Amino acid sequence: MKNKKMGLIDYGQCKRLSDEERCAISCIVTELGKVHVDEMAVAEGMHAFGFRFKNDKNDIILETARLFFDSDAGRREVGCSTPQSYLLHLQSQNPFLIVPDAAVFVARTSFLFRGFGSLLGVEVKTSEHWSKNL
Repeated sequence: MKNKKMGLIDYGQCKRLSDEERCAISCIVTELGKVHVDEMAVAEGMHAFGFRFKNDKNDIILETARLFFDSDAGRREVGCSTPQSYLLHLQSQNPFLIVPDAAVFVARTSFLFRGFGSLLGVEVKTSEHWSKNL
């Protein structure tokens, strides 16, 4: 836009989140936006949102939350070239058993913003922007 901000008019999806879903994603995003992230708080938020994992590996749950709702920068640390390959890597460490529908919608929005940022040569961390509005 003229003021150098990015805006979406229509990106083809909508989903009404319940109060519980909004609270859970709010907790996750707020925690991911902090300088020092509490992985237990993120894991608890992911469970409150409806995610279920095979194991209680909170470090992998944290990285899964980052991938879904913040950034895929962690993929570089493990040598994955794409977010898809990073998801496969995380799944090999701690597969999820349940991914709530609402999470897919929120994650898709995060990926859209991050994709636009990538096209513009800017790494976007959605938690930094979303947590300001909570």
